[in-house]
Amino acid sequence: MFLLSVPSCIKGLISPTRAIFFTAILLIISLTPATSATTEFSEQDFETKTVNQKLDYLSWLSPQYPNRAKSLIDQLEVSHQHQPFSDTLFLKLQLVSCFNFIDLGQNEQAVELAKQGADNTKMMRIDQAKAYFLACEASAYDSLGKYTLSTLINEEAIKLAKQYNQPQALLLGFVARSLRENINGNYAQASESIKVAKELYPTAKRQLPSWYMVPAPYLKMIMSNLLYSSGDEQTALEYAKEIQTDPQTNGAIAISTAFYLARISLSQGDLVAAQNYLNQSKKIPPELGNIRNQALFNAQIAYIELHLGNLSAAEQAINKSLLHFIDTADDLKVMRAKRTLSLIYFAQHKTVEAFTLMADIIKQADNSEQYFDLIEFHQILSDYYEQQNQFELALKQQKLKFNAGQKANQQLSNSRIDQIKASREPIENISNEINASSLMFQAQNVALLSLGIFILLASFVVFMYRKPKANITSENVNDPLQRIDALLSQAKQSHYPLTLLLLDTHQMREVDVAIAQEEIQHTLREQDKILRVECNRMAILLPFASEEGALKVIGQLTPIIQPYVSGKLHFGCASLQQLDNLETLLKRAELNKLSQQQKQFGDK
Repeated sequence: MFLLSVPSCIKGLISPTRAIFFTAILLIISLTPATSATTEFSEQDFETKTVNQKLDYLSWLSPQYPNRAKSLIDQLEVSHQHQPFSDTLFLKLQLVSCFNFIDLGQNEQAVELAKQGADNTKMMRIDQAKAYFLACEASAYDSLGKYTLSTLINEEAIKLAKQYNQPQALLLGFVARSLRENINGNYAQASESIKVAKELYPTAKRQLPSWYMVPAPYLKMIMSNLLYSSGDEQTALEYAKEIQTDPQTNGAIAISTAFYLARISLSQGDLVAAQNYLNQSKKIPPELGNIRNQALFNAQIAYIELHLGNLSAAEQAINKSLLHFIDTADDLKVMRAKRTLSLIYFAQHKTVEAFTLMADIIKQADNSEQYFDLIEFHQILSDYYEQQNQFELALKQQKLKFNAGQKANQQLSNSRIDQIKASREPIENISNEINASSLMFQAQNVALLSLGIFILLASFVVFMYRKPKANITSENVNDPLQRIDALLSQAKQSHYPLTLLLLDTHQMREVDVAIAQEEIQHTLREQDKILRVECNRMAILLPFASEEGALKVIGQLTPIIQPYVSGKLHFGCASLQQLDNLETLLKRAELNKLSQQQKQFGDK
């Protein structure tokens, strides 16, 4: 049987925001009474409001009910044709429409409108608005899977936001940068970006005139994702619950938040809570006629039903999604839906169907250079072969995975080089540029929910390097991995041995993993570190331990872990070398483990 693992390697289907996607702090700033009042703004009152108030309302409405927002945007465009708006309001209408296209899944249209809007800012000499259109364009490219292009455009948006003293645009840029770093596993950089966003928030919230404001729930989701990725599942869960009860969380965002809570609960082994959150998501009425969102929701339902063991319900849901993605020629989502379907087939023992789908999506990911997806696909097959005691094939998939990882890292490196080139012009310190005295401030009427459905769904990602019981705060959210990096650097500089042990936990229940991990922690020395890493693996870092010493530790840990698993335990083992980082240590430990398993199976 192909055992399903919780948490799984499956990523969100909206984009490979590995991710999505999203706090151990009292984050940013609470919503003002004026903001809460806006959530009660009814469409019946729409005609009585000013154009600016209508645009603020539409920005709030679009991520939750994009079809309804589109209808009202069309009305405003007709009004503009009969009685032209001011240049500023016309640009704001274009901006709201641009983000609405993203909410509707019409990303190509969003790109075109963003480019048109950027041109209009130059023609109208309202240069400070260009950064917002670049931010919309970058978000649309994210949805299209064009991440290098998105990164370059986002960095240009940040540069312009600094140049023209636009804290709202700067906030958008740093939040987007943090999300991209987080989903790519660069948690230290992600933390630094979100810290800047946190510091900017009060200034951005008071900006006048307002163009496009990131709301508190949006930032909370990003921070929740980051903390979850860094290991603090419980705090991430608590803040996700706060998002769920926020008055701005309605419609599609409310459904997405319920899915997010279900996924965190799954990773904690709390299947009852996961089922409850799934039931909550089904009770929230979706927007009538919004077929795209329903397809996305069905994909999330399939993921959760799969890991709850409800295979028929999972298959039914993912097939509905797959039909829509095929009809709309959304190749990325087709690929990821097939990935989920293949996992369902594995669980149903339909191995021929599963392998056919896996071969199809591996070819697609390779051809389209979606290397992060390719890493996951090879890991799925490696897990399957390993559980079938086919260790030679499992080892082959790991090597293919590592090759994909090298290509992904090269892709990221190229992106960062381009990012540096894009921002090569010297810019003064942020604190000097965002001069509060140079801006006119007044309270915002509304916290605009930009990119809500995109980011919330994108927050359903694979969370790597998760360390249980990490007491992470807003000021040290990047500490777990920083401590690991410091540990490796210190070992190299001081020339003392350090060995990493790697243990698969995919055959263990999550609740048993938590119990075993606590017992392991009591057995280890204080300086030893435990990490939960990609897809049901536990890494143990042993400073001042050679391979011989590590074997003694394995002997101590085996009787602790053995009762929770069937079959023989195999630890991967790798000692630190001067050119190693955590990633290369993990790779060598994985290969060591598979080599042991292959040898044992061959001896039989």
